[in-house]
Amino acid sequence: MGTISRKPYRKQNNFFCRFLASETWPLAAVVGGLLLAWPLCFPKADLYYQVLGMACFYGVLAMAWNILALAGGISLGHSAFFGLGAYGSGLLAHYQGWSPAVTIPLGAMVGAGYGVLWGIFFQRLRGVYFGLATLAAVEIPRVIIDNWGSFTYGSLGLVGIPGLPDLRLGAVEISLGASLRALYYFLLALMCLAGALHFWVMHSRWGWGLRAIRENEAAAAMLGVNVRRSFFLALLLSSFLAGLCGGLYAHLLGLIEPALVFSLHLSALPLVLSIFGGRFHFLGPLLGALLLYPLDQLVLQPYLPMGHAAIYGVVIIATIFFWPRGLTTCLSKRRRSV
Repeated sequence: MGTISRKPYRKQNNFFCRFLASETWPLAAVVGGLLLAWPLCFPKADLYYQVLGMACFYGVLAMAWNILALAGGISLGHSAFFGLGAYGSGLLAHYQGWSPAVTIPLGAMVGAGYGVLWGIFFQRLRGVYFGLATLAAVEIPRVIIDNWGSFTYGSLGLVGIPGLPDLRLGAVEISLGASLRALYYFLLALMCLAGALHFWVMHSRWGWGLRAIRENEAAAAMLGVNVRRSFFLALLLSSFLAGLCGGLYAHLLGLIEPALVFSLHLSALPLVLSIFGGRFHFLGPLLGALLLYPLDQLVLQPYLPMGHAAIYGVVIIATIFFWPRGLTTCLSKRRRSV
């Protein structure tokens, strides 16, 4: 008998081959090309740089949330990781004087450390019980930071956080703090890197194991999936990315306070963006962020300054009724029917 070649298997498991085989890669290429090219046509559009840059930022946060949701963990408390990442990076920069390039990853590790505690104490919780536990868990670090005024400055907030450092590419120096255009491209690059990681997670063997856990834990265990380890790793990666976003946010804003970074808004926003875009597709959280956040900031806020955030509630209701699996699923169905 002849031997079976392994080359086709390797080709199918190559990252780029899997991406090119996915049915929405042309959509990803078009969106990426538009985001990359539009500043060349509008070189002085500072408002659009800021809004679309933050849309890319919230897209990363939404993907961080969606990695855990892939395993069935619907978190209502991701602002805990976000806030700990912000305070971890901000306090290190304030007391130690370290560069944000060092403090931001360390802040992300602080957020991931809290994710480890979630993995220990919430490992048996699923469904609504897991969601309620994560919502309650936000209050623990918020109350500690709010009352530890001698170290964290409490409810007064931490101010004077240094901005992002300049980037040097050979003889070229890029000032992220002085140029909104440069900052936009930086956040776009961060979103692309996070998107590649999100794609890998969703299409890897581990990602399929997470899907199996979401559908039926007992069946997944019978198929050889290590349920506890897989869920714990998803929680660890998700909390690290959320903490990374929090650390970056502290240096983007220059100040933080407990009510700002541990808010319910920051816990609900990635959930809304992922559900609207489609949390079962790697492009879903990105499209949700790139569509909803600019719509809110550029269209609704000028006309409804006190109630523009209600759009997120309306979007959730409309999505549940008309696109229960998200916008990307609707586009995929339309493409197959053509």
